[in-house]
Amino acid sequence: MRWLNRGLRSERGASAVMVGILLVPLLGFVAIAVDVGALYAERAQLQNGADAAALAIARDCQDGVCTDPAGAAARFTNDNANDGAANVLAPSISMANKTVTVSDSTRVAGTNAGAISHPFARFIGIDPTTVGATATAQWGGPGSGPVLALALSWCEFQESLAASGKHVTIRTDTNKICKHAPSAEVIPGGFGWLDNANACVAIVNLSLNLDAAGQLWVGSDAGGSVNTDCKSKLESLKGTTVLVPIYDRVRGTGTNAEYRIFAFAGFTITGWNFPSTKVLDPLAPLCPAAAPTAPKAPKDPKAPKPCDESDKSNNWNGIQGYFNKWVSIDGAFGLGGPQLNATSVNLIK
Repeated sequence: MRWLNRGLRSERGASAVMVGILLVPLLGFVAIAVDVGALYAERAQLQNGADAAALAIARDCQDGVCTDPAGAAARFTNDNANDGAANVLAPSISMANKTVTVSDSTRVAGTNAGAISHPFARFIGIDPTTVGATATAQWGGPGSGPVLALALSWCEFQESLAASGKHVTIRTDTNKICKHAPSAEVIPGGFGWLDNANACVAIVNLSLNLDAAGQLWVGSDAGGSVNTDCKSKLESLKGTTVLVPIYDRVRGTGTNAEYRIFAFAGFTITGWNFPSTKVLDPLAPLCPAAAPTAPKAPKDPKAPKPCDESDKSNNWNGIQGYFNKWVSIDGAFGLGGPQLNATSVNLIK
């Protein structure tokens, strides 16, 4: 037994040596788990802050006037940091390109240090680390997205410019006369439902499905009634501003009619009158007169007549509301269309 005891005594301290040898890699593993994890969390917070600040500043600048972008950048970056602290550079704004870039970096609350210390990694020679994030947002006319499947005419939009916020009744059973440009043909006014709509919503993209001339033509649904799903959608949208397609040309008639969609606009729905559903807006004309047809055109005996005062709420089909400013940061809407009264704000970097 003595030889066994001597052998055991000779192994004393071996475990301490092994712990010492393994301590460095153990600290490395802990540093990866704790300190690197903290860096990733810091980086995520800074990115969230930069994203939020860029979107907020772009939304503010879209009307051509930027209100305290530096203050907004500091507020959003600090609010998105768990410790409420972040360094932020002055936002870079280009009104020509309609972009804003926000950059932020580490700031430790309490000490205002610009780098994060590492409780475990410092034992293996890792110095405090600074991380940062950058985000760029752009604003402009919406070019794609889910819109109300109701194409309104350039005529109606042009009329709204002279009386912003005025409640109107846009009839579907008669036309107004206008031109988009001096050289353009006469454009029938009013509106039309679009084909391939799901519960009154259509996905329209001004850069897809274009013809050889680079134009987007969308088929129409000639029916005057609205289905149950669309009726429910209209009721849920009453009083809200939605994005609607604007057309500036029409070709074909009836079920073969098509609209050339060239832009989108914001329209606040306040009422409507269709064979299957009716919600009237008391601030809009309840008896809109039938507009004249093209000059010198022969009178159509089947053309709708102006409302009869004794039945002024039922002798027409149409929608009521007013054109209103629309600004969205919803990622479902893309950029690329003319900017009428609607603006989309997107993160691009």
